[in-house]
Amino acid sequence: MESSIIFNLETVPLTTEQQIYNYINGARKILVCFKKDFEIDSLVSALALVGVLKKLDKKVTVACSDFSLPDNLAFLPMAKEIQNDLPALKKFIISLDVSRTKVKELSYDIKDGKLKIFITPSGGFFTPEDTNFDSSNFAFDLAFVVDTEELESLGKIYDNNTEFFYEVPIINIDHHPGNEHFGQINHVDLVATSTAEIIYKEIESFGKDRINENLATLLLTGIISKTKNFKSLQITPQTLIATSSLIMAGGRREEIVNNLFRTKSVSDLKLWGRVLARLEQDREKQGLVWSTLTMSDFDKVGVSSGKESLSKVMDELISTIPEAEVVILFYEEKEKKVGVKIKSYNPNINLIELASDYKPLGAKREIEFFIREREIIDVEREIIAKVKEGLKRMGM
Repeated sequence: MESSIIFNLETVPLTTEQQIYNYINGARKILVCFKKDFEIDSLVSALALVGVLKKLDKKVTVACSDFSLPDNLAFLPMAKEIQNDLPALKKFIISLDVSRTKVKELSYDIKDGKLKIFITPSGGFFTPEDTNFDSSNFAFDLAFVVDTEELESLGKIYDNNTEFFYEVPIINIDHHPGNEHFGQINHVDLVATSTAEIIYKEIESFGKDRINENLATLLLTGIISKTKNFKSLQITPQTLIATSSLIMAGGRREEIVNNLFRTKSVSDLKLWGRVLARLEQDREKQGLVWSTLTMSDFDKVGVSSGKESLSKVMDELISTIPEAEVVILFYEEKEKKVGVKIKSYNPNINLIELASDYKPLGAKREIEFFIREREIIDVEREIIAKVKEGLKRMGM
């Protein structure tokens, strides 16, 4: 009697990289976007992804709400391709049956917020039954959201196109522990030191020959910025392996370091000195730190209270105080207007909820709001008390 062996063969599941590659293969037009309050890692990861998608012969658009390129990042390849908004992602279509009556003239008028379209037939007349209304497909059939913890962080790109982000497949690539896993594919690697490191692994899985000198420079910029030029304690062997491969591929390390760490002006350094001079840390909650900048400070050091200067200050505060979980910067503007910028590096802290009374702009890990007709010292006392109360309520 012969015996037989039956094997139960199960389909081997695809890796995350293989699933992403399949989505890319099935797409024609792809959107790549990243958070409004971006880090260098966000920007370069998105650009590197754009570069490899173009190598795969895809039509790609990269966008960030209200994007403005900082001067020290002008050296980055493809940086000028980033759009600061998106065009309408869907078209409204009005169809008119002209099989019986041809069109002689077409015109339109906008009055009192209403659009009127005038169609003159060449003979006879049109009826409401001759018209039909429809909408086109979305302009993109796949979206990559890079280095962004929640969709709301995309700003108006999300606010003005929420339907798009619910109907079109999203590939979410990030390394932050607070990521909300909003994509159809969520490649969230908490061990990676940067999103650039994750993008490197993705591109490498597509074939090492796809990483040229420009892509290597972009990805190396993300890793160097995130590790503070390899001074961070979170560096892993995988980070060093990726760095070595990117330098071998032509990544321009000296150019990166010169632009990221050797571009501080005397004015920037003076401003940073004033922030340090007023730096305070709560005795009970050691992770809460803050500082203030007055109009006089900005005038004396010769810089404006613009977004770029303040972002540099916040980044320096965070990198200088490793135990900081909540960092607050109070700064004066004209006519007794006080700006409040808050950043959190604890994924369990929701700043939107914490400062809900002030209707903040931003996302749960980084917000900004303004208080008018108040002295900065009074605003400082009020906000610090509110934050401490909120942190206590959250069990922090």
